[in-house]
Amino acid sequence: MQVTATPTFVAPASAQSTSVKPADANEAGITATITPAANDQISFQAREMPVTYDQAPVFISGLRDNKAKGQAALSLSNNLLSSLNAASAKKATLSISSVFGQIAALSRETTEFRNEARRLQVTQEQAVKSSSPNFGLQPTSDNQSVRLSVKTKDGDQIHIELLRRNIGVIGSTLEFSFKVDGSLRDAEQKALGELAEKLGQMGDEFFRTDTTQLRNLKDIDTSVISSFSFTLKRPAPRDTFVEHSYEFKVNEQTQTQTLSASDVRGYKVDITTDLHTLAESSNANANALEPYLEIIRQATDDANMDNKSRRFILDAFSSMFDQFLYVPKTLETDTAIDATRASFDSGLPDFTASISSKVVHNHEFYAQAAMLKLTLEQQTRVESYADTTLIKQESSFELVNNRFEGIFDIENREISNPDYRYITEHRSGNVTRTLSMTEDRVNNLLLEQNLEASKTVSVFHNYKLVDTDTDEFSDHKLKHFTEELLALNANKQFIAINELLADTKNISF
Repeated sequence: MQVTATPTFVAPASAQSTSVKPADANEAGITATITPAANDQISFQAREMPVTYDQAPVFISGLRDNKAKGQAALSLSNNLLSSLNAASAKKATLSISSVFGQIAALSRETTEFRNEARRLQVTQEQAVKSSSPNFGLQPTSDNQSVRLSVKTKDGDQIHIELLRRNIGVIGSTLEFSFKVDGSLRDAEQKALGELAEKLGQMGDEFFRTDTTQLRNLKDIDTSVISSFSFTLKRPAPRDTFVEHSYEFKVNEQTQTQTLSASDVRGYKVDITTDLHTLAESSNANANALEPYLEIIRQATDDANMDNKSRRFILDAFSSMFDQFLYVPKTLETDTAIDATRASFDSGLPDFTASISSKVVHNHEFYAQAAMLKLTLEQQTRVESYADTTLIKQESSFELVNNRFEGIFDIENREISNPDYRYITEHRSGNVTRTLSMTEDRVNNLLLEQNLEASKTVSVFHNYKLVDTDTDEFSDHKLKHFTEELLALNANKQFIAINELLADTKNISF
């Protein structure tokens, strides 16, 4: 029997034919016609199935409230719709600043406002019937969110929320709400607007780059604003969400300010500073923060930290000191005692800072964990005995930095390596400066430095310990400035001693 394939086939009138559709030809629309012939020849005829076309989807968008009262409310609503359309069409990331930039003006118009923008995919027929999206459809899942809560010193509270949510696979919604509990003065409206603009720009940066930075707190009017909480949220793998947040508070009772911040990779910064330095006229040297920043850089380098998280940590730490740096302070009524104290002081307020990572355990040995914990501190103590004053100012740090090398991904049980190194590191150091004065005369000046470090490297082969190496180091230094003090002019000692005391500010761990 001979089998051939031809584009067309016309069966003889006398032939009895049978048509079959092969199982693997169902989608292609091919029909095979088999006809017995004298020469046992079988031919195939291919017939194209008719093609159908779906109409292109149409997107419609609109506002729930098209008649917002007030120019600021109308402008904000239009920006809400523009931001949603641009983000949904993937022409730009979600714009926070275009909405938050209207907060000051909105606060002058009303104490409460809500609106919602929607963008939906519909058929052409539905679009002809109505150009407004269906606001009766309920959102099915969250997407991105921005939340800001602010409290003023008068006790007024402001709550702002911007939520982007999905409506199945056919669209999304962007909801805005603004509420004031209280009555805002002009100064409060202005301070709120400045804060909202700053944080709005940070929100844009976050949704564009997955991180953001405060870049100082000097432009926040803390004479009006006592606290704020700012949270940015985005989706993460496996139907989870991650947050980047800042919480700032000024406590008038304790005369301190506090910042707690965290990023999407699980790093946290908690720092509390005093609002005042040792002396009113204290000046912080431009390099006063450098020893602490260098410790942070070294620790984050050793931990192989992501650059985004490193910048986030350095920025959060530095932002709390901007108001004390680069601002010369002079008082016409400075006494000899005040001048000497200011010369002795580092220029920074006392503070405590904690920097930490999330803790990730080894699945095979739970006691082994990757973690970073760094504490930085400055504390000043003043003690008086009769007419003598003793001042101690101590700067210190403590670092615990445990990590794995070569284990690949300890967070994923499917990705592991039984041959790896587990490193545990502990370092601590302090610099203490002690000043003794009787009235305006300096009796003694001491500088003491201590440093301790230990590092253990454990080598594992097939999850079994095969080698351990430990290094330890310690150093202690103590310097008296007795001879230098004797050489100073007794009558104008507080002036001449400035240079000597300034040299002791350059701490080095």
